Amino acid sequence: MEKRWVGTVLAAAICLAFAGCSKGEISSVPDLEQGPYPDGSYEVRMPQDESGWQEYGKITIADGYITAVEYDAGNEAGDRKSRDAAYRDSMAAGNAANGLPAVYPEKVYSDLIADFRAAQYDPQKVDAVAGATVSSRNFQKVMAALMELLEKGQPGEVTLPLYEDGVYEVEMPEYDGDWKDFIRVTISAGQVDSIVFDAKNEQGDLKSADESYRQKMIAGNAANGLPETYPADYAQKLEENYLQTGSVETMDGVAGATISSRNFKKLLGHALANAKKGDTALAVAPLFENGEYRAQISEADDEGWSEFVVLTIQDNAISQISFDAVDENGAYQSKDADYQKQMEQAGADRSPAEFHQAIIQAFIDAKYLPDQMETIAGATQSCQNFKKLVAAALENALYGSEEVAIVEAQ
Repeated sequence: MEKRWVGTVLAAAICLAFAGCSKGEISSVPDLEQGPYPDGSYEVRMPQDESGWQEYGKITIADGYITAVEYDAGNEAGDRKSRDAAYRDSMAAGNAANGLPAVYPEKVYSDLIADFRAAQYDPQKVDAVAGATVSSRNFQKVMAALMELLEKGQPGEVTLPLYEDGVYEVEMPEYDGDWKDFIRVTISAGQVDSIVFDAKNEQGDLKSADESYRQKMIAGNAANGLPETYPADYAQKLEENYLQTGSVETMDGVAGATISSRNFKKLLGHALANAKKGDTALAVAPLFENGEYRAQISEADDEGWSEFVVLTIQDNAISQISFDAVDENGAYQSKDADYQKQMEQAGADRSPAEFHQAIIQAFIDAKYLPDQMETIAGATQSCQNFKKLVAAALENALYGSEEVAIVEAQ
């Protein structure tokens, strides 16, 4: 399957147009500034990303010199990202929403190739394209690997490892009591070689070496009917669980160490993300993970409404809040004309939508602290529900769990 789409993609990939080369063609005019190199096709590919795209670069050598440079991304269906209209529109819209230039793959790749040639084929001198940071970084990695193949005279295809070799350490943003969890991941030959998961106090002591903590945890678990475990034990088991599955999402936690298991997954996810970039600087995990988090009251009220909250987290902050109620048919309370009329007849001075917005504003005014927000007159029950819903949604955001949190009504 992979060979099929690669062949299709490469046959029509973006070409760096040298003299007399129109878009999409392979030039027969060599670039005499570089070479001579052994003739052939040199190709380097990135690992496939989560969306199924695989970026790649290709340099063609004829008569000892570079005649074509290509860069694009393909998928198993044989599609090219540079010609995918849906991807183009999605990327442009996403960038615009975040205040970035509305660039798209075809232009990004063409600009990167042009800069690469202007920089005398030195990928480190190629500037990143605003709005395409990941593709720019991938381009530099791919072209650096391609130039290395050229220097070695090794035509053929190479797929880069998912992770760059190095040691990657990430710590939690806050202390939990006296301890702050951290993880140290060593990547060797592009693979996870070892994982150290532990916690340290302000003096730098390790939790795994604290005998009093070990005894206290064993006794506490026994009193609560939980399996015996302690820091050195659950750290080893968590590493083994990850190595067995190779997936942060599907790996098992350790019974009796629920919070530590969650922290392990959170920290490991960020360490591996840094390993993809080769960023070995000590990192601090965000308190909240990017995503959309929903919490909903478990049962409908006497009138058939179930209130819910949806929080959007972006860059460790709440970027959007929705608060409403829904019935069994999926209708929203804020848009229900009959319900609004009932409220007016009952003497309410605000519509449902206005009450919901007032509650959200009270939360914002309280600096996003549910326990500190004021109660809105005429909406006491909804305010209490909102506090519980927000707390549940934020708890899921701590670990990036996008399952709907079900909450009992206040």
